Amino acid sequence: MTVAGVRGAGVEQGLPHNPGTKGDATMHEWLQDLASALGDPVSWQAYRRVLARFALAEGLQYAAIALAFWGTLHVLLRRRLAHRLISGWPRRGDVRREIVYSASSLLLYSAGAAAILGLLADGRVEIYEDPRRHGIAWLLLSLPVLLLWQDLCFYASHRLMHTRWMFRHVHGVHHRSREPSPWAAYAMHPVEAMVNGGLPLLALAVMPVQEHVLGLFVLHQVARNIHGHAAIESLPRGFTRHWFWGRFTTTTHHHLHHETAQGNYGLWFTWWDRLFGTERVDYLQRFDAATGPRPAQARPTAEPAA
Repeated sequence: MTVAGVRGAGVEQGLPHNPGTKGDATMHEWLQDLASALGDPVSWQAYRRVLARFALAEGLQYAAIALAFWGTLHVLLRRRLAHRLISGWPRRGDVRREIVYSASSLLLYSAGAAAILGLLADGRVEIYEDPRRHGIAWLLLSLPVLLLWQDLCFYASHRLMHTRWMFRHVHGVHHRSREPSPWAAYAMHPVEAMVNGGLPLLALAVMPVQEHVLGLFVLHQVARNIHGHAAIESLPRGFTRHWFWGRFTTTTHHHLHHETAQGNYGLWFTWWDRLFGTERVDYLQRFDAATGPRPAQARPTAEPAA
């Protein structure tokens, strides 16, 4: 389901709608209304249909982008890009496990999207159509604000996931892939998936977002997450040492995190790791090694003349 169709989906599927403005009802009353709706078989069936539509849309988007990266880097250009392999090729058993866990995460993310729909119908979040509704300045700033919000929250939650108990019981699922594939992007414990899926909900609770901006945010999140687990460094040599581009994370940046489960906790940007001293000391060298020139192929020597 596209973001543009969120507003009409609740009416189409028969979800309850509160025409009141934001803040008209207390959270206690809202939860009572929700419990009442879920207890009604007709409303429950409507919610399940909405969830199924979100799951299909989310799954197709994730599968299409992951397949694009996998098919391009790991199949079509496998030999040509072998010198850009950061450490080793993903193992088949890891890939199968990553796909199963990704499916589990997609279901939870779809439930989160359905929750956003319910909050939208209740007037508690604002996803608007008219780009001019909150001004062009906010339209242009809202996407960077969302990205910065998610990046900061992810860094903090990622550090929490690396505490002893959380890593052993939750985050360790994601780190079973020492050499991840594009399918590892969503391969995580359900608890971690709920934490990550809740970060955009927190942002939507305090800021209005234009529907196409939200769509771009979701697309960016999926594509760059998959790119970070690609196992092959596709960015150009010198990227990490550039004054501007060096502030963005690379596949190598996150791949090194998977190798040792230490350092490089950032998501989209490198500045939090640099600010808090958690960037791997070998990051720049490993990136340079992965983006070195392609080895020249030995040519057969000509037969000596008789």
